[in-house]
Amino acid sequence: MVENTVKKIKQVLLIEDRKRIELNDVESILSFEEDYITLLTSSGKIQIDGDGMRIIDLSKESGHISIVGRVDSVVYGGEEKKKRNIFFK
Repeated sequence: MVENTVKKIKQVLLIEDRKRIELNDVESILSFEEDYITLLTSSGKIQIDGDGMRIIDLSKESGHISIVGRVDSVVYGGEEKKKRNIFFK
């Protein structure tokens, strides 16, 4: 009997001297500007606010991203909830 188990990756966020961010578990980039980046992870959204931010490394295979620039804040959003279709009579 083969079990279907999905191994959840532990999310790691590293901020170095407010000038560099390393993050794994990134599923997609939702928006990107010089002063903010919004990412989608398996745990929900993460928005990074700052100035002069650039993505210097992105791996779709591993979900790893490296960002440089001034980091002012990191804000976590909630989990992405799937919308249910509800019908009323």
